[in-house]
Amino acid sequence: MPERSRQSRRGLFAIKVAGLAIICVLIGLSARLILPIGMPNPDHYFEPVSSRVLQADEVGQMIRVRKMYDRMANTGDDFMGWNPEMQDFWKYTIAFSAYGIPSAMMIDPDNQDEYRLLFDTMIWKMKSRRVWGDFTDRGFGSDPISAQNIMYKGHLNLMYGLYQLTTGDDRYAREYTWLTERLAEELRLHHQGEYEGVTCEPNAWYVECNAIGIMSLNIYDRLYGTNYTETEVQWTLDFMMDRMRDDDTGLFYRSYHPQQDVVVKDISGYANAWTLTFLRPFLPEDMQLSYQSFTDNLVLGYGPTYASIKGDLRSNPSRNQVAHLFGLWAAKEFDDPTLFGKLRNSVDKAGHLGPAPDGGAMYADENSVLMNGVVLAAKLHVGWEEILNHDWGHERPSSIPDTSDLTWRDLLPARVYQMNDGRNPLPRSSLNDRACPNCFWGDYESIRMRAAKDAVDVCTPDSAAQNGCSIEKLDTHEFQ
Repeated sequence: MPERSRQSRRGLFAIKVAGLAIICVLIGLSARLILPIGMPNPDHYFEPVSSRVLQADEVGQMIRVRKMYDRMANTGDDFMGWNPEMQDFWKYTIAFSAYGIPSAMMIDPDNQDEYRLLFDTMIWKMKSRRVWGDFTDRGFGSDPISAQNIMYKGHLNLMYGLYQLTTGDDRYAREYTWLTERLAEELRLHHQGEYEGVTCEPNAWYVECNAIGIMSLNIYDRLYGTNYTETEVQWTLDFMMDRMRDDDTGLFYRSYHPQQDVVVKDISGYANAWTLTFLRPFLPEDMQLSYQSFTDNLVLGYGPTYASIKGDLRSNPSRNQVAHLFGLWAAKEFDDPTLFGKLRNSVDKAGHLGPAPDGGAMYADENSVLMNGVVLAAKLHVGWEEILNHDWGHERPSSIPDTSDLTWRDLLPARVYQMNDGRNPLPRSSLNDRACPNCFWGDYESIRMRAAKDAVDVCTPDSAAQNGCSIEKLDTHEFQ
């Protein structure tokens, strides 16, 4: 065979080998981009609490969330990086991020103090006027929590309750009691009329928002031995099941409008995922059946590894990002690692979860700040029965706090504390204006303050020469 022919064949063979190698590399890269390679096994998120450990993605996302709230704790109401066009949704971002903290405490008890600090900061961010101001700015009420607006005050009250339940810290006990009493009064008022529960905006009632409110009352019962669950909560549950549930699917309708006594019978993906998750502690068997219908009717499958949630069963059957996020919560609550894994794969892969510039992990989505904490909390969630029945190691309060002298202004600031080139008015005094969004005010006393108040006065007039008596003590005995 001529030498030139052999060289030509060897060259052709080399080209084929190189081409095959390139194809293999491209297939590998495509698989890496498309398949959920490198992600934790979904079953790992469902391990018993005693053996559960934080997964790599949870660790990264938690670092990012903690860094964000640590910065926010020291920047007033600036909310740097939060999309102002999504400001109506800030309340939900903060609240659902906070609902993951009890699970984090159970999974990672060595860092429980840091989680307590994070939870407390989230409560203060929830109190910001920038978070609740949509209700008053639009003329729905003279204040955001005395009546209506369960879409905000239900979350604030549940955050109060979960914080006190899990930490034993009673710094919000009076606020929690005041808001619980207002909520219960409103429920009793509506019980005398045509419907149960509380509206969000005027004449707009939603199952998912009321599910949050009644859970906050149930936790109050667990702490203080009251019986809201048997009365006000049960009235609301009965209304949900009788008026707001579709007979054919067992799923919940979109909304109720009390002024016209009209039920809008759309079946929302996000609202049902949210509702089923928070009603399961009250109606476990019914919600289990509804969850099966949820997976049959509202889940969109994309092959063996990906899934999403429909926006609405009939009017918007395409995938919806918000419904997807709450679908993660439902899958965790109902112990469904298969659906959870597919939803997790979709959000982490499509959202390009990866290293954040200043540490931790975040999504490439423009609203990563809003979704990161919500997804993390869903991944962490160990189930409401586990959380509510866990022995948190704290004694229950011995009495219900007196709230007779409180108003809504004792719970929330009436102004925004945001950078304004020094043009913001100064507080009139430290007694009637909160100096900063993270300054404790009202009746809270620190451990050191309590210890000082309880100390025995050992300085008497005849002990003035003793070294143990300070000038401050002597002044109290008129040694001028």
